[in-house]
Amino acid sequence: MRFFFLVSIYLLLTPAVSAQGPLPPIPPGSDILLELGTIQYDAATGSGSVQMMMTSTVPIAGFQFDLTFDSPAVLLTSAYDGLAYTFGYTVGVGPTSGTVLGYTLTLVEIPPAILPEVLIIVGFQCNACPAGAPQICIENPVFADIAANSIPSDVGPCSNGVTDNEFLRGDCNTDGNANVADAVFLLASLFSGGPDSGCIDGCDSNDDDSMNIADAIHFLSFLFNGGTAPAPPGVDFCGTDPTDDTLGCLVPGPCP
Repeated sequence: MRFFFLVSIYLLLTPAVSAQGPLPPIPPGSDILLELGTIQYDAATGSGSVQMMMTSTVPIAGFQFDLTFDSPAVLLTSAYDGLAYTFGYTVGVGPTSGTVLGYTLTLVEIPPAILPEVLIIVGFQCNACPAGAPQICIENPVFADIAANSIPSDVGPCSNGVTDNEFLRGDCNTDGNANVADAVFLLASLFSGGPDSGCIDGCDSNDDDSMNIADAIHFLSFLFNGGTAPAPPGVDFCGTDPTDDTLGCLVPGPCP
């Protein structure tokens, strides 16, 4: 069928597709805003991860921050991907302290991020959080420039990854439209190293509480083969997710 042909073509795409989300304002007096991005959590295994999203007006040469949780049973397990690894930074985590530290021995700066970008993804483990992802907060952010001077910074709100933001179902790239570009974005994110969406609920076209290739097939079938329309709130009007699931929409696109 036509949409299976399109899936095959999109799986071969390698260029990264940039998400177009609303630009969060950096608070007055700060040059950097550090926020929580997509939070993923598997209650069956207790493993999870959180994207640390950075918006900045200046380059940085080192960073440190603490993650605190509403459950004392959470341990940090890893730090990977994002701008820090793209630019060769060494990043470590304190399993019990919640501290994340990133630095460079080559004095390579991470350039300004005018739109929110993933600085680092932090993995965690919580075997005592069966009901869902724990509440996460960012505390004590420290950013430094190449001369080891402190850079004024601020942090975003706490979150457990589940929000009631209004969104368009299918708008995976958060540009305010649900169209074939969203399927391209989703497939690139899943299979060719593209960026993660800021609105996982928007990517979950079939509303099965998971973001995977089935969503791309479902959405392409709707667009090109007369298939079932994406689940509410649908593709025409923004709304909240009527399904009680574990997904959220931290950075929704503009509503039409």
